[in-house]
Amino acid sequence: MKLLKSLICTAMCLSLPVLATDFSAVEKIINDTKAAAKFPSGTSIAVVKDDKIIYRGNFGYADIAKKEPVTSDTSFYIASVTKPYFALSMLLKEHEGQISESTSMATLFPEVSFPKFDASKITVKHLLGHTMGIDNNPLVMATAYTGLHDADIRKKLVAASYPNEKSPLDSYDYSNVGYNILSVWSDRADKKPWQSMLQDTVLKPLKTNRSSTVINDAKRNNWQLATPNSVYSGIDNPPYLRKQDNTMHSAGGMISSSLDMANFIKVQLSSGKLDGKQVFPKSVIEKSQQPIAKVGSNYRDFQRDNYAWGWNIGPYLNEKLYHHFGGYSGMHSHLSFMPEQGIGVVILNNDDMLASKLTNIVAKAIYATLLNKPNEVAKAQVAALELQQQMQKFPARMKQHTEKMAARKWQLTLLESAYLGVF
Repeated sequence: MKLLKSLICTAMCLSLPVLATDFSAVEKIINDTKAAAKFPSGTSIAVVKDDKIIYRGNFGYADIAKKEPVTSDTSFYIASVTKPYFALSMLLKEHEGQISESTSMATLFPEVSFPKFDASKITVKHLLGHTMGIDNNPLVMATAYTGLHDADIRKKLVAASYPNEKSPLDSYDYSNVGYNILSVWSDRADKKPWQSMLQDTVLKPLKTNRSSTVINDAKRNNWQLATPNSVYSGIDNPPYLRKQDNTMHSAGGMISSSLDMANFIKVQLSSGKLDGKQVFPKSVIEKSQQPIAKVGSNYRDFQRDNYAWGWNIGPYLNEKLYHHFGGYSGMHSHLSFMPEQGIGVVILNNDDMLASKLTNIVAKAIYATLLNKPNEVAKAQVAALELQQQMQKFPARMKQHTEKMAARKWQLTLLESAYLGVF
């Protein structure tokens, strides 16, 4: 109970509305849900209107064990929200004349033979729009999970790409593959890691203070880095799967804070300007928001009709919304904006399963508040109440599940002890 009181105090004390918009309904949704779940994981929010941050809200802990509160400067691993940043870096290379959207894989890798498909037909646009018609699970696993790769291995893995039987060329199939392939090209073309390239071309112009493509930068620079959690494993048993430098990849390889990501929204809303200064070419930002693939899907309340250069696009509360979300073990991130309304939202969490549901509700409450749609705010409040009721029943459900799993008959030929060790 003491922990929950501390949690609520943290949320209320660090929520900083700076204009007249009342976000108290949003704060109540977050406070009540975390209290109902008895899980004080961290959430950091920034709301942007035109070129100003009009609201900052911070809730829970960046490190539950140490009871370190989240702040607007807390860095979170943002997973696939890296994609619009990396896509922008490639469009900047096009602006500089280094490549174009029509540059083919055969041109990018002239020394590589691709026997399983016609590399001359697959372009940069295909790779960034998830319409390349090829797949490469070994490349994805190496760069995102095992970390067992170097420059030579990555090049060999790219050469081993194969046709995507379920999604041929020009059809949309979301994955990390196209972005991973382009990062291998970028490493070789620039003679430096894509991480350094992205920091120089995108993060520095954005004036970021707590963002990096190298996760160990947080430790080196003494930044607060949110530790991963999962309501499924509980407070005392955080997820074992954590990001390292060698698993930070171009489709999911950034840490950032809500304040830093607010700057990215600002340049989207102002055609490349930040604090009145043109930091990215207007034409590049405008192109980055142009649809390049048809999607036709939904994620929770978010309709996805098209995909731009790293952005999903679809109607939301009767407005056009650009968005990208990220999920990984113990983390969930949300980045979105409505260009015609000049508003955008960042929501970062160091929890996965509860956070994905809660963020869906919180985003609706924020946008409905900004758009003056009280009926939609009420719907968000009802959805939050339902989630809170589910979370109150969650411990009993987890206990039943654990007992069921423990009662399963051992299926392997050797005793469990035989499989323990380092191999």
